[in-house]
Amino acid sequence: MQPLRPLPLDDTHAQQRPFRVLCYSHDSYGLGHLRRSVTMATALVERGRNVHAICLTGSPVPDLFALPERCDLIKLPSIGKDENGLYSARRLPMAIGEITSLRSDLITATVRSFRPDLLLVDHTISGPGEELLPVLRRLRHEHMQTRVVFGMRDVLDSPLRARAELQRNRAFEVLDAYYDHVFVYGDRAMFDPITEYGFPDSIAAKTTFTGPVVVPAARDSRRKAAKAAPHLVITTGGGEDGYELLRGSIAALRGPLRDEPLQVTIITGPLLATTAFEGLDRAVQGDPRITLLRSTNTMQALLNDADLVLGMGGYNTVYEALARGLPMLAVPRRTPREEQWERCRRLELAGMLRTLAPQDLADPHATAKAIRDVLRTCQPTPRIACDGATTAARICLQQRRQRTSPPNAANCGR
Repeated sequence: MQPLRPLPLDDTHAQQRPFRVLCYSHDSYGLGHLRRSVTMATALVERGRNVHAICLTGSPVPDLFALPERCDLIKLPSIGKDENGLYSARRLPMAIGEITSLRSDLITATVRSFRPDLLLVDHTISGPGEELLPVLRRLRHEHMQTRVVFGMRDVLDSPLRARAELQRNRAFEVLDAYYDHVFVYGDRAMFDPITEYGFPDSIAAKTTFTGPVVVPAARDSRRKAAKAAPHLVITTGGGEDGYELLRGSIAALRGPLRDEPLQVTIITGPLLATTAFEGLDRAVQGDPRITLLRSTNTMQALLNDADLVLGMGGYNTVYEALARGLPMLAVPRRTPREEQWERCRRLELAGMLRTLAPQDLADPHATAKAIRDVLRTCQPTPRIACDGATTAARICLQQRRQRTSPPNAANCGR
């Protein structure tokens, strides 16, 4: 394979030439990683008129989100997770080692041809199956001027489990050797991974808390006047693990809440199994209050019109509601990770949302009571600052300078 070509040294035309950004998201599960990558790419091209961006993603639904100008997308072969939470090929009949090798080659080829000034990595430090390590090594050993930044959501897992996984994956060694900066897309007062996950001093020193990253439409929305029939929006993100919430909420709507004056929009998510969607569609037939959608390109408008959001505890759902000051009833999962539960537990303690235990979904009366309680007693929450994309983009564009290879880079990685 050809070596990566270094960019020319900075000169008087540096500000005029394109500033190239490659946003990588592995995307094995759900929609959150691609959503964050597109949001970050949008913030970067909006702040820099000479920014050109590519989103490199393994999402099985890569066209779901509109791309900004001067931005394109490259699709990697999709991977997923099995019942044990281990990576596996989603569509191709290939072993995980084969597909990660293929993905790694495609990432390397993209870097070699695109020659990014900035590589912004979402969530996985080394990539599934360490697919990013060959790229990171090349960038350092061949003295590319690419600045490498890791962006992580506020919560990864429970502190005990996250510490064990970071240690097992030698994550801090990789961060120390190959990354220039770490962004935590969250509020340090709500959750501080530096302390909770035991960041070494060298990593803590290059970590910045940006605040949550949400789409501009969530930050810029305006509150509405109260309506006679409150609008309940039910969403499970990608939908791959949302069936129990969808079934339980529909049972409550068609049972104990059947006489409640509600307007209900349910977005199941494009990754929900077809047979499951068809069963839910039959269950809502005959109820004019309920609109059932598999996916929509008007999600932001629906949330702008909502009076209550019922969803899981995923990063995007939670912060897009809180950025609007919307009351939220969250049903956070606790497997295979406790990320959602950990986030929602802390936000509930701060009075930002209400939670419902997943096991309560089996009881339509418990689900109905929780929805009624939030609608009747929960006032709009104070909006929280969710300008993480703007903050991170500003920092990235301020740090356009040639970097040098750290002395310990050659010794890191397996």
